[in-house]
Amino acid sequence: MKPKERVYQAISGHAPDRVPSVPKIWVDLGAALTGTELTEVISDPLRALEVIVEAGLLCGVDAVRQFHFPARTIKIEADRVLELNDRGEPIGEVDMQGGLTTRLYDQATFDIENPYYMSYHHFWSSEAPFVRDLSDAKRIIVPDKRFLVDLGWKERQETILKRYGGAVAFFGDCSSATMAFLVCLRGMERALMDLIENPELVHSIMEKGVAIAVEKAKLNLDMGIKILRLNDSVGNMSVISPAHWRTFVFPHMRDVCCAIHDYDKDAKVYCHICGNVLPIAEDLVETGLDCIGPLDPLGGLEPGQVRKRVGNAVSLMGGVNTLSFVQRKPEEVEQEARRCIRSAGQRGGFILGSGCVVPRSATRENLLALRRTVELYGVYDNGILKENPPF
Repeated sequence: MKPKERVYQAISGHAPDRVPSVPKIWVDLGAALTGTELTEVISDPLRALEVIVEAGLLCGVDAVRQFHFPARTIKIEADRVLELNDRGEPIGEVDMQGGLTTRLYDQATFDIENPYYMSYHHFWSSEAPFVRDLSDAKRIIVPDKRFLVDLGWKERQETILKRYGGAVAFFGDCSSATMAFLVCLRGMERALMDLIENPELVHSIMEKGVAIAVEKAKLNLDMGIKILRLNDSVGNMSVISPAHWRTFVFPHMRDVCCAIHDYDKDAKVYCHICGNVLPIAEDLVETGLDCIGPLDPLGGLEPGQVRKRVGNAVSLMGGVNTLSFVQRKPEEVEQEARRCIRSAGQRGGFILGSGCVVPRSATRENLLALRRTVELYGVYDNGILKENPPF
């Protein structure tokens, strides 16, 4: 079975020939494994797509996520990487140790009415919020899929699909529509206080987040990428309460899922919510998600616990502690991965992966351990996991 078919069957709730292996490889790890300088990734959006695929192939994965980067002009000054504007002037410092976001010197550089900035909204941050009030929220522009095509997203992604499409499956990224989107525009502390003090502003901002995420989904679907990723790494019970999640995140996540499924009945949507999601597991099913991930052990839960809560209503993805990839030996990673498969993948509907993004210092050997595990212990026979002896 080819990777594309294997992954699609698993995320659709079925049992393919074996459990797919899909750890979350981001550009920093991709660059490290391929020997690429991070400055090249920041400057070249095509290379940002390539390094993830190339690293994935080195590690025997079945699918990779794709993240579209802006083409930033940079200058290295001492030990800092600075982003420059069209006039060659520094506008901020790139966070090379974290998410490669440019910390702007002046908040006004970011224009919420400019579709370019809103297409790549999570690549810039500032001390002052980009959205100050409800009036600002209403001015947020929604880049449509035609604008994303003009930015080169379609051309670059189709280059990747043509070059690697037979070797690996692809997940299209819709970014965030909910808490993580709110945090991008308001900052973490303000966003959390807004849940209590300014609920109208929260809903207004998230409505724009929904519209932007749906346009990104449409472009991916038009290119034949049927599996889509939503991100809300902030919207977990390690950060906010179940009550706040149900009030603010649930309705907007449901809107995204409904819009995507209405646009393409074959689309599959999963949401990356690291941290603890156990108290809202059933609610995630009700949003219309096809898959819940990444089952983050650092949030205090295990894949089997989520499986018991949701049954076979949705697929599950993830489960292996991200720290294991840097703190443990390959055979220990294999044992942990095996437990994940046995607890959540007995009858399919499971994709083995990492509990969050794999650290950039992870070794190829530890990532290859996932591939060995699915080949040894993740094989299905007539829809049931073959391997089930005690450890």
